Amino acid sequence: IMVGYHHDGNSILATALKDRTAQSIVKGWEYLHKTFELSGNALDSYVLDNETSKDLIEAFVKNNVKYQLAPPHCHRTNKAERAIQTFKSHFLSGLATCDPSFPLREWDRLIEQATITLNLMRATRINPRVSAYTFMFGEYDYRSTPLVPPGIKLIAHVKPQTRGSWNLHGIQGYAVGPAMN
Repeated sequence: IMVGYHHDGNSILATALKDRTAQSIVKGWEYLHKTFELSGNALDSYVLDNETSKDLIEAFVKNNVKYQLAPPHCHRTNKAERAIQTFKSHFLSGLATCDPSFPLREWDRLIEQATITLNLMRATRINPRVSAYTFMFGEYDYRSTPLVPPGIKLIAHVKPQTRGSWNLHGIQGYAVGPAMN
């Protein structure tokens, strides 16, 4: 999981990485960078762990983004380190609430909801009355996109056009996050 942190918004974003190859890390960074841009909170500089790839540095140069490497073994200089710990704790607590039969190989499907719920609980640094989610994406509409605990069993409705005339009207599944669109 790659975690990004926006200081003013106190926002934490995360995305799943396929593996730790340079290509996957660049793809994950591009996703986070694009998400920051689309929210109107584009970052023009990043502070990185001192373990980085040449490909990621090239992606920064290509996107005209400044970067700074944190000194080795000094995690306090990089505020994202604390954000990583916060996201990890939040994500693991959500994973612990999943139904015991939830297939753990599907853990990556829970990242979006973990990011949403975490940022709904965090206040921005600019205005403590505004959530980090609102800072990044606008007000969250609980009526059109209700939140339920991740990984719980549910019955999903099957439309009449796609089921047989005597079939059940729903199938069993698991909640993996709100349908934002």
